[in-house]
Amino acid sequence: MRITVAEVAELVGGRSRGDAATPVSGVSFDSRAVSAGDLFVAVVGETVDGHTFAGDAARAGAAAALVSRPLELELPQVEVADTVAALQQLAAALRSRSTGRLVGITGSVAKTTTKDFLTALLATTWKVAATRGSRNSQIGLPAELCNRSEGVDWFVAELGMSHAGELDRLGAVARPDALLYTVVAPVHLEFFSGLDAIAEAKAELIPHLAPDGLLVLNAADDRVAAMASRFAGRTVRYGAAGSSELWLSMYRSRGLLGASFELAGPVGPVAVDWLLAGRHQAENLLAAACCALHLGVAREAVTVCASRLAPADHRGSVLRLASGVTLVDDSYNASPLAVRRMLELLAESPGRRIAVLGEMLELGPTTETLHREVGRAAAAACELVLAVGGPGAAALADAAKLAGCGRVEHVPDAEAAAARLADVLGPGDVVLIKGSRGIGLDRTVATLAGEEAA
Repeated sequence: MRITVAEVAELVGGRSRGDAATPVSGVSFDSRAVSAGDLFVAVVGETVDGHTFAGDAARAGAAAALVSRPLELELPQVEVADTVAALQQLAAALRSRSTGRLVGITGSVAKTTTKDFLTALLATTWKVAATRGSRNSQIGLPAELCNRSEGVDWFVAELGMSHAGELDRLGAVARPDALLYTVVAPVHLEFFSGLDAIAEAKAELIPHLAPDGLLVLNAADDRVAAMASRFAGRTVRYGAAGSSELWLSMYRSRGLLGASFELAGPVGPVAVDWLLAGRHQAENLLAAACCALHLGVAREAVTVCASRLAPADHRGSVLRLASGVTLVDDSYNASPLAVRRMLELLAESPGRRIAVLGEMLELGPTTETLHREVGRAAAAACELVLAVGGPGAAALADAAKLAGCGRVEHVPDAEAAAARLADVLGPGDVVLIKGSRGIGLDRTVATLAGEEAA
């Protein structure tokens, strides 16, 4: 991004104040993360007003600010009615100028890991960039598009939502050349009537897919598979043996030490031997590989690349402590489906198996039912269940007890979980730590590992 304040004002329909010839080279909406030359976007949130931090942004090197009211600062400003809408408009304009292509990834779970895998696979063949972390929101994605590197052949973008209409807006900004769907699962049910409503919201991206683009669908998920009727262009499927272009075959788990398997089908076979734990990780690779192979990546490149992959921080990282305890840190987030998958992995592991399960948030009226289902699954997978959080965690613990788990405890927060674990862990224990991000179980991991939480 190399434009002037005057160009920003023109692209977003705003009014410039100060030196309109000032160049800007990036975008930031967090004054603590400003780089020299950035356009600071003052976002007005429910509890925080970004205009309050514009002075901090200026001192950190911001070249200009995008504001919804003029500020008494010696800083060029572009004034608009809505800074978030203007940021999206700016990102859309810059996207239209780009010659690079964009692949979008969405779904209820596994977006970030699949994005990371696909980025690595495409990078075997092209110059690639991607959204950082899980910047997939109405603010995060447009900012990432504005900050993308020059000369990129493919940009891999994660697209998320909590409410209907959000992916329609992001689709208009991103205008994908390829679109990959993972699964529709019970996430954000607080804001939707059910899974069909979630699927409908996810499908909002498809009208924004280029007519000559590629739609990649999970044939193992009926709601995702049904989206094929919404696109007249090239559609490929993965996940269903014999009825899709690629599926998982001959999976051999080595527990926490990884697995070997084959990606079979008309665009296969692809042999994989890697260090990532869990069949769900192989399914994430399956989705990414199906997309990559149909975009032109060679099968041999997938095999080599997969052998070098590792999970992202707090998304299945395996930590071996000096005490002889193994932590499986999957603390970044949680949904019922994702938790059950990790419990299946835990059940395959040798040693005393312990599940530290944080409350799953944003499940709406199904909260108690879904937590009880996970509690029963935990009881079947391990010898000790430690439930962390409020009423949902209490329901999980109660269900685990009723299902016959040998030892079940309920604690209120991440700090209490760390203290309790310090008293009970011993050599050979295998500990799964997973919960919604709001529960903060990364702090539990950091305490046990003797590190400071990031």
